[in-house]
Amino acid sequence: MDTRSKMVHAVTEYDRKQSAKRSYSIYALGHYLTAIDETCRDIAEQHISIRAALASHFTGRLLDVVLKSVGEPKFTEDERRKADSSYFRSIGL
Repeated sequence: MDTRSKMVHAVTEYDRKQSAKRSYSIYALGHYLTAIDETCRDIAEQHISIRAALASHFTGRLLDVVLKSVGEPKFTEDERRKADSSYFRSIGL
């Protein structure tokens, strides 16, 4: 199975599990699949690592699920702090 298929499988499974929850959004899977397309585009066009591309399109538990699907370790607390810091800096806070 190629990398894109692994990511699609991971987000589909995640969405299936989320569908049992009260706060489930029927539109979420479409957003997840769009994020996968953008991740693949970023990797091809900008030549960035899959980890960096995924971190720019996913957050939280879903980021860890998708990272695991492609054989990457979970996002570390240090990486989260750096990502949060750069985000707040970019919006001027």
